[in-house]
Amino acid sequence: MKHYVWSAVQRFGTQIVSFLGNILIARILTPDDYGLVAMLAIFMSIAMNFTESGFADYLIRNPKSDRQDFSVVFVHNIVFSIVIYTILYFSAPWIAEFYDRSELVAITRVLGLGIVFRSISLSEFTRLRKSLDFKKLAIIQIFSAFFSVMVGYLLALNGFSYWALIAQILVQGIITIVMLIVLREWKSTLYFDMEKYKAMRKFGNHMIVSYFTNQIGANLYNVFIAKFYNSQMLGFYNQADKINKISFQSINGIILTTSYSLLANEKDRARRLEMYKRLLNQFLLIHFTLSLLLIAISRPLLGFVYGEQWLPTAPLLQLLLISFLFQPIINLNANIVKIENKPHVYRNLTFLRNGLMLLALMVTYSISIEVIMLGQIIARMISSVVGVLVCGKYIGFFPYQQLKISCKQLIAPGVALAVVYLVVYQLVPDNYFMSLILFSLSFVLVFVGVNVLIKNDTFYDLFYKFKIMLKRKI
Repeated sequence: MKHYVWSAVQRFGTQIVSFLGNILIARILTPDDYGLVAMLAIFMSIAMNFTESGFADYLIRNPKSDRQDFSVVFVHNIVFSIVIYTILYFSAPWIAEFYDRSELVAITRVLGLGIVFRSISLSEFTRLRKSLDFKKLAIIQIFSAFFSVMVGYLLALNGFSYWALIAQILVQGIITIVMLIVLREWKSTLYFDMEKYKAMRKFGNHMIVSYFTNQIGANLYNVFIAKFYNSQMLGFYNQADKINKISFQSINGIILTTSYSLLANEKDRARRLEMYKRLLNQFLLIHFTLSLLLIAISRPLLGFVYGEQWLPTAPLLQLLLISFLFQPIINLNANIVKIENKPHVYRNLTFLRNGLMLLALMVTYSISIEVIMLGQIIARMISSVVGVLVCGKYIGFFPYQQLKISCKQLIAPGVALAVVYLVVYQLVPDNYFMSLILFSLSFVLVFVGVNVLIKNDTFYDLFYKFKIMLKRKI
C-alpha cells in the first residue's frame, strides 16, 4: 500500500503544482502562446520515444537486470538524444515553414535541449521505479515541478510570452538531474556491452514501434488543428488536454505505473489475475468519478479559474474527457500483454488504435473541431473493445468480466452527472464561482449516496484505506 501512497504523492503532487502553475501562467499568456509550443509536441514526443526505445519496460520486467544493464541503457539514451537533437536543430526551418510560423525555428532549437536533459535521468528513474522507491521519485519530481513553475511564472510576468513555457520545461529537466545527484548520490558509468544491448533491442524494437505510433496518434490532432485551423484554437485544445491529463494520466501513473512493477514480480498467475481485477475496479471507479466530475464543472471551472478568454476550451474538454473515458481498459489490457511477454500483440493493437484515430481524423478534419472530437471518441471506443477481446485471454480476464466491472463502477458517477445536468444546472444562477461550488457538492453527495445504496465494495475498500492512511498521518 505504501508504494501506491508515495506514487500518489508523486503524481498528484506534481500535477497539483503543475496545475496551479498553469493557472497562474495561463492568466498572463494567450492561447496563441500555448498553441505555438503545442505545435512541436509531436516532434518532441517522438524524439523522446526513440531515445527511451522501450528499454525501461525491459529493465523493469527482467528480474536479472543489473547495474551494467542500466549503464548500457544510460549510454544509449545519451547518444540517441544527441543525434535526435541534431536532427531537430537542422530541421527547425522546415518545421517553421510547414506551420508558417517563423518563431518556431528558435523555439525548436531551444526546446529540443529538453530531450538531452531528460535522457540523462531516464535510466536512473527506471531504477527507482524497479526498486519501488517512489518516495525519492515523489521528492524529486515535486521539487523540480515547483521550481520550474516559479521560473515560468516569473518570466511570464516579465513579458517573455511563450519563452516562459519553454524555460519551464528546460528548468524541470535540469533540476531533476541535480536532485538525482543530491538525493541518490547518483554516478552513472559509461559502460556498454553490445550483447546486452542486442538482447534489450530485441524486446525494445516491438515497444518502440508501438510507442512511436502512440505518439503519432496522441499528437496528430495538434498537427491538424494547427495546420488547418490556427494556433489559438490549438491553444484551446492544448489547455483541454492539460486538464484531461490531471484526471487521466495522474490516475494512470499511480495505479498502472506502480502496479506494473508489482505485477511483473508476481509469479503466481491466479494471484496476478486477482490483482488485475482489483486494479480495474479501483482504476475505473476513480477515473470515472474524476472524469465525469470535470465534465460537470468544466465551464464554471474555466471561467472562474482560468478567465473568460479560455471559455472556448470547455466543450473541447468535455469531449476529450468522454473520449478517454474507457482508456484505462486499453492501458490495463496493454499491461497484460507486456507482462505476458507478448510485445508483438501490444504493437499490433497500437497500430490498430492509431490507424482508427487517423482514419477518424481524415474523415472529420475539414468539418469542425467538435466533429473531430466525436471521431476520436468513436475510434477510442472501438479500440477499447478490441483490446478487451484480444488481451484478457492471456491471463483469463475475459470480456464479460471486464464489462461487468466497467458497468458497476460507472453507475454512481453516471447518476451524479445526470443529477447535476438535469436538476442542479437549472437552479444555479449564471455565476462561475457559485456554479463551481454547487455543481461539485451536488456531484459528490449523489456519488457517495449511490455507492452506499448499491453497496459498492470497491468504494468501501478505497474509503477504508483512505481512512487508515489519514489516521497514520495524524
